[in-house]
Amino acid sequence: MAGGATTVVLGDLRLAAPLALGALRPAHAASLFAASVETNQFFQPLALAAGLATLFMVCFFVWSRERRMQRQRERLRKTYHLSEEILSAPTPEAICKRISDALVAILGVSRVHLYVYNRAAKTLDALTGEHEEAVSISLSAPPGGTYAGAVACYHYRTLLAIPDIDRSPFPISGGTGEKAPKSLLFVPMLAQSEVVGILELDHAERAHDFTPDEQTLAQHLANQVGVAIRLLDQRSVQEQLFRTEKLAAVGRLISGVVDELQAPLSSISDLARRVLDKAHAWGAEREVATIAAEAQRAAAMVARLVSFAANEQMEARPVSVTALLHNLLEFREGDWKASGIRVRDLTTSEPLFVMGLQGQLEQVFLNLLVHAEQSLADAPQKVITVRTSVLARRLLVEIAFTAPAVSDKPEEAAGVLGITRSVIAGHGGEVRLIEKHGADPRFEIELPATTPKERVAVGAGGGTVADFSRGLTALVIESEETTQRQILSLLAARGYRVVPVTNADTGLELANRMRFDAAFCSDRAPGLNWVELSERMLHRVSAFVLLSDGYRADLAADFEGDGCYVLAKPVQEAELDRLLRDMEPTVPIARNGAA
Repeated sequence: MAGGATTVVLGDLRLAAPLALGALRPAHAASLFAASVETNQFFQPLALAAGLATLFMVCFFVWSRERRMQRQRERLRKTYHLSEEILSAPTPEAICKRISDALVAILGVSRVHLYVYNRAAKTLDALTGEHEEAVSISLSAPPGGTYAGAVACYHYRTLLAIPDIDRSPFPISGGTGEKAPKSLLFVPMLAQSEVVGILELDHAERAHDFTPDEQTLAQHLANQVGVAIRLLDQRSVQEQLFRTEKLAAVGRLISGVVDELQAPLSSISDLARRVLDKAHAWGAEREVATIAAEAQRAAAMVARLVSFAANEQMEARPVSVTALLHNLLEFREGDWKASGIRVRDLTTSEPLFVMGLQGQLEQVFLNLLVHAEQSLADAPQKVITVRTSVLARRLLVEIAFTAPAVSDKPEEAAGVLGITRSVIAGHGGEVRLIEKHGADPRFEIELPATTPKERVAVGAGGGTVADFSRGLTALVIESEETTQRQILSLLAARGYRVVPVTNADTGLELANRMRFDAAFCSDRAPGLNWVELSERMLHRVSAFVLLSDGYRADLAADFEGDGCYVLAKPVQEAELDRLLRDMEPTVPIARNGAA
């Protein structure tokens, strides 16, 4: 029976198990059962411990990942907030201060430096604090130290990371003292594929290896700074162009005001003679009343001209847009009738006020009306419609005209809307050009309405209006943008009103209509050659300055004299000051003679 049981176990263990247990002796069966129970009790704690360890590792991984993601989200939130503050900063110095305060917390750096490229001097100018000395770094012969890294980053147009200055093969010495940096990161500030400047990040406490995420974040912020600086430069150019357009508009007003004043003054003279003839007769009150009305009309014209040409005050005041539009429509009525233009005045009779500067708003509406007038030159029906309305404390002025689509001449539309948008935006409004199929094109100017009692303490444009009442007026004819901007900046800093143009023909046309104290003309300006231009302009300007590429002794010897001067480009401040001193005996005499 035992052999049979063994045979069954070998053949089929599942069937043999009960037989085998039955065949074994009771002592052997009990020892096998005890061993099995002891083995199960040993493996259960191990399995539980392994499961708990695995669960702990998973929870720790999820917690670490969530914490890391939270830090990244917080860093991105601060970065986006910083980017918005950079783009809205009023000056490059404000950008430098804001980014210095923020990057210490975002990236953990010790110091931040900004270097802005100076086109005129071909240097990197460091933006410094209130108590720091300004530094200009030459790109051709840079000094040692960290400045050499900024110049190298500018030339190579790529990010330069130095984790440890002491072990870096790059020839930069961090210097000595407590402020000596241990690690450096130079980042180019790019705007439209052009290097605007360099952003430098310092670690002074210890050597630091900038991670790829930190380098990407620094590059993003550097590009934001570059775009902000470029926008500030464009804003400065727009303000200069606004002053230029204002001078040109003043010239047009002065030329037209003479014709407007002739009729009322002639009527006043005629009525005055009649009053003298009827001095002792009854019924002279009618003529006297007419004289008063005509005199008031002439005084209003002069007042409009003076308020438009005079310097703006910094404080914004309530301006009656209704009265302003009526005066402009009356001012242009004579010319429009002569050109066959009919005006539909749909403005409200009640006065509508906005807070702002009278002259700037008059400039805006005059520019739009003149553009509408010029657009009607070839139109079969010439009609200008002006309409005003108020909705939810927003004043809407519509100027519609029966003309072809304005978008057919995009450069003209961009020119008339460029400065207009900046002025209207400074008054808290917006201007739109609406063109729809089957409808007349129109300008929509939307401004916040107010009441005459409301006042504000700052100017509508948020900035300071320069006082040029005692300055001289200069005409600059230069087609190269960099040189033109340099001369504009230098002359404006010396109290000059500057009118820039890029073509000699345009400059000659302006000189025929306006009075300039000096004319600066490039020897490579397109249009009329400078020799003939100087001959035509010498009797119209007090001084004619020829801008030449580099100093030429033969040209200076042949051209200088009798109010003619030669100035080498790029213009050096010392040479410009010397030239202006030489011009002083000539310019005041010419100004007094013109007066």
